[in-house]
Amino acid sequence: MKFAFQLSVIGIVYMSMVLTAFAQEKKEEPAAEVVKDVEGVIRRVIEGVKPGAPGTTKPGEKKPEEEAVEVSRAPVVQLGPKFIRLHLQDGSVISGDLSVTEITVETQFGKLTVPIAKVRSFTPGLDSNKKAAEQINGLIEKLGGDDYKTREQAHKDLAAMGIRVQKELDKHVGSENAELKRHVTEILKELEEAAEEQADDDSGSASASPWIQLDTIVTTDFTVLGKVMPQDFTIDSKYGPLKIALGDISKAERESGARESYKKNMSVGGDTLAQRGFKSSGIRVQAGDRIVVKAEGSIVMSPWGSNAHSGPDGMPNYGWYIPNQIAGGALCAKIGDKGQPFKVGRSLTFTAKTSGMLQFAIGIQAEYAGEGYQFPGEYKLKLRVDPK
Repeated sequence: MKFAFQLSVIGIVYMSMVLTAFAQEKKEEPAAEVVKDVEGVIRRVIEGVKPGAPGTTKPGEKKPEEEAVEVSRAPVVQLGPKFIRLHLQDGSVISGDLSVTEITVETQFGKLTVPIAKVRSFTPGLDSNKKAAEQINGLIEKLGGDDYKTREQAHKDLAAMGIRVQKELDKHVGSENAELKRHVTEILKELEEAAEEQADDDSGSASASPWIQLDTIVTTDFTVLGKVMPQDFTIDSKYGPLKIALGDISKAERESGARESYKKNMSVGGDTLAQRGFKSSGIRVQAGDRIVVKAEGSIVMSPWGSNAHSGPDGMPNYGWYIPNQIAGGALCAKIGDKGQPFKVGRSLTFTAKTSGMLQFAIGIQAEYAGEGYQFPGEYKLKLRVDPK
């Protein structure tokens, strides 16, 4: 009896210490919330769970899904029919109303008049930027010169221009000048590697496009190549009227309702098999959203041995989840609980055809999807959703 009494006293003292510490942590919360939390602590103590320990789930019970995220879809702001945003070659951006209501495009089929209100974007070509064209051609010529230092400096200068010079360099891949051909090949390889790194970075920032000779005009209905007239514009900005030459413009755009992309990182473990259930990304997408997924990592295909591994692209020699579509070990996805699974692999950019929760899993051959088989490892995903 004395021993039982001592245990009761010890239990009361322990409970008092727990509740005191807990009350100090919760002193900023309303009394009703503290009472509720205290009741939770008492219940966990009675059940043998240490205060502060993460909540547990019963065997076979699903963990609660994280709350769905609705991608921001701010309403499009209607701008004036002459409003445009100009990205200049020096990196600055100017916005305002143009002095003209329309532009003329000289094409091989004749002249075309396009109202500014119908323009989505236009990108001047090298024909409209004589200075840039002369600079690029001069540097390319120096690549095949006799002076070593001059060739190396021209190489650095062209590489620093980035992807913009790709098409001009492509014209010299088959040059008979050995030095010119070597440098051009090396620069193109450097540009390709830089582009891959930028894609892996997944920053979502708009990247420059290779220069072409003609101007590119994208309208609400079609895209046309030609020569834009006039060759200079006056824009009424917040700094006052500014006169800007077409050759000083990197890109002009009228995307008035730009919406921010939603980004998220997540992982898909080797136990998340398609037959057992997909893992929710927590992102609810809508039809028309542009979705970018990049994945890396590996899982052990244990039914085939500890040395058998698969990456996000899957391995056909390990069977198929969906014959000739999704190989064993491949990362796959679906939209909504009733959506049709499709392969994601290491990288995929697609437009959602339906609305619903974006979910992921690993496809595996049906006979190896039972609970008795384990697939250690995980795929790490980078997601980006561009709202429609």
